Parts: sequence; structure tokens; C-alpha cells
Amino acid sequence: MEQARRDRDAVARIPRPRKSSLQPMVLGNSVYTFDMETGRVVHGLSGSRALRGLIDLNPFLSQLPRRVRHEFTSGLSTRSSGRNDQLRGSVGSMVHIVLAGCVYEESSYGEDTTVRIHGAGAVLGAAEIFNPDLHAPTARCLNNTLTLAVPLTRMRSTVDHIPMVAASLGKVLADQLIVAERVYNRRNLHPEERLAGLFVHLLNRCAVPCATYGRMIEGPSQGDLADALSVSRATVENALKVLRGLDLVSTGYRQYRFPDERELASFGKVRTPSQTVTGSAEV
Repeated sequence: MEQARRDRDAVARIPRPRKSSLQPMVLGNSVYTFDMETGRVVHGLSGSRALRGLIDLNPFLSQLPRRVRHEFTSGLSTRSSGRNDQLRGSVGSMVHIVLAGCVYEESSYGEDTTVRIHGAGAVLGAAEIFNPDLHAPTARCLNNTLTLAVPLTRMRSTVDHIPMVAASLGKVLADQLIVAERVYNRRNLHPEERLAGLFVHLLNRCAVPCATYGRMIEGPSQGDLADALSVSRATVENALKVLRGLDLVSTGYRQYRFPDERELASFGKVRTPSQTVTGSAEV
């Protein structure tokens, strides 16, 4: 009894985080609470509450007023896909709004191929909504992925009748251009610096919970990362060796964990992310 009392007293003395320091964070297919003061991630949602949270926090959908967002999403179908499932290409003309997951998208122009890795907030098919002459890129899932799917024809009609949706899609396309320059096209840097910068970007778009460090990246192979950076797989292997030697990354099978996200961002010569996880996640 006395020991139990001492334990309760010890817990009571632990300072509770201020409400203002708690922010939501999307990890995998759930929404967690992120403590900005400690860097720790706790309390994941589940079921319909998690889905609503993913919709409300989605970088594309969150730009819409709540009423418009609800009306727009209520008629869309939710799709859960596994690794290597194909979302676009030869599987039909559907637009996918990525709520959670990691998606490999490949675009071809002549003999040139461009690869991008997308996460939450991406709208697969956004460009074809405005230009019906574009050839649809192929897109496949790199891990468990949750999307809202809508036929391309219906999406074009929505854009014509709801200007707010058109404006939000325009921001998505603008963001893709910015990401291309700031993440993928930094060819003046060393490969390990470019890879570190890509990891920082992916942590903010398609991270999953990690019991050790709060969040991690799961899904892309070394070949996928090489395709995204337009380098050889051997170059990525050597870059990972450098990052491991600096204790900036530990790797498993298609998993990448980061002991210090701030150091990773500094090494990758990118701006320190606003949400930097330093603790563990309750998974």
C-alpha cells in the first residue's frame, strides 16, 4: 500500500503538457497527439474518429471550409490498398486523394522517366483534371495506403461547380513544383545529403509510428529511393552507409529510423521541420 501511494505521488509530480503544446500528427492510418515541448507522440485514434481526423488534417482537404469538405468527401469511396497494389495507370481513370500511406508515381515523357514518392495530401491525377490530353502516370503503393477515390469525370465536374476545390487543387500542383526543386532536383549536393533531405520530406508526408523514435519511414526500397533521386542503387547504398556511420539512420527491411531528426535535416541542408519527433510513440 505504501509503495502504491509513493508511485501515485511520483506520477502526480510529473508536469503535464500544456494544451497549447499538443498538436495532432498523422502517422500511418491514424492521428496521434504530438507534444511540441517534449517531441513525444502518444494516443492514436482508431475507427471512424481516425478517418475523420485524416480527412480534416489532410493538406489538400483541410483548405476547404468544413461544410464544403464534408459535402465533397461524403460521396467519395474510401479505398484501402496494400503494398504493390496499383492505383493508377492501366487500372482506370480514377483520382485518388491520399489520406495515409506511401505511393510510388512514375511519369514518362519520351524516353525520360520521372519518379516521385507521395504521401498524405497528394492528389493522384490532379494534372489530368485540368488537362485531359495528359497521359496518366502509373502509381503503386509502397505500403498500406488509404485513399479517397473519385472518377476523373466527376472530379472535373466538381472543379467546374465548386471553385474552392479548383483553388485547392491548384495549390497541390504548385506544391509539387516546389517539392521538385527543393527535394528532388538538388543535384549540386552530395548523394548522402540529397538522401537525407528526401528522408526529411518523407517523414512529413508518409511516416508511420515507431516505438523507438516516434515515427519512421516504411515502404520504399533502396531501388525506389534511387529512382526518385535519379541515381543508381549503388549510389543510394553508399549514401545510406554514410548516414548510418553518422548515426543519422538505422535501417531494416524497407524501414528507415532516425535517432535525431534535427541532425538529419541539418546534414541534408534543409530547413528544420516544425514537427520534430524526439521520443517514442505508443503503438
